[in-house]
Amino acid sequence: MSEPIRIQKLLSQQGICSRRQAEDYIRGGRISINGKQATLGDRYSSGDVVAIDGSVLEVEKTVDRVVVAFFKPKGVETTMKRVDGGLTIVDFDFGVGRVFPIGRLDKDSKGLLLLTNDGELANKLAHPKYQKEKEYLVSVKKMKKSDPDPLVHKAKILSGGIVIDEKKTNPCDITVLENSVLKFLMKEGRNRQIRKMCEAMELEVLDLLRVRIGKLKLGEMKPGKFRILSETEIESL
Repeated sequence: MSEPIRIQKLLSQQGICSRRQAEDYIRGGRISINGKQATLGDRYSSGDVVAIDGSVLEVEKTVDRVVVAFFKPKGVETTMKRVDGGLTIVDFDFGVGRVFPIGRLDKDSKGLLLLTNDGELANKLAHPKYQKEKEYLVSVKKMKKSDPDPLVHKAKILSGGIVIDEKKTNPCDITVLENSVLKFLMKEGRNRQIRKMCEAMELEVLDLLRVRIGKLKLGEMKPGKFRILSETEIESL
């Protein structure tokens, strides 16, 4: 790194987080350069000492791109910070050095989660232009026979888009499977969106499992397990 680069880009290149997340770290006062709290305009030069939450970052000159497919278990927070009394992503060893999540799954949900050390890839996949279709299987509490709105009717309403958090959701494909399971196919990924959509229709979510991102499927992977993606699989993202 002969030319100074923005601190956000450094953190991204080093597999700490995406550039967008790096900006949040900087705003939160978590990053320092040579002992001084970093600001969004700061740049890194070779020899500078960068610290995250007081821990010095060992800057690597070259970092090979890695993408991990992980079956996030229920109860695990999608965060890179340790939480007292609970599991987070940092409690798992993926055997490839530093990686961070691309997107998220809420604590009560489980299934396919991607992690990488490539901040540029993470930024690209997070951009609406490149959003991949995601598939979820959502188990809901069985409806009472007296309920005037059958599950199929509610799924049809949800498919067309409803207002949550003062903004209408994009249309998506929702199918009713056996045993009160809904299959959601969607590209949009707002915070706890599926849960909020179901709540708006008075549907109680019992289980939420993400089984696919684009062409990449969860397959036979078990909770807490992971695998490293091939270059072909990475390119398909």
